[in-house]
Amino acid sequence: MWYGMFLWALVSSVFFHDPAGLLALFTLRHHKYGAALAGTAGKEMVPFEALTLGTGQTICVMVVPFFRALATP
Repeated sequence: MWYGMFLWALVSSVFFHDPAGLLALFTLRHHKYGAALAGTAGKEMVPFEALTLGTGQTICVMVVPFFRALATP
């Protein structure tokens, strides 16, 4: 049962997210700020910087939902 659910989730994810990602990629060239951000893609990144940014992003993803104000009745 899990195998069928996994395959359908994979197919539906690919069916919806791939066209949206390609559309975003192709329209990014025409966006003023997006072209400016894409121009920094040639920047060198040392491994410690990548570790720091990745760890910080993971911590934010874990902490923000914890402190989120839930709806109360």
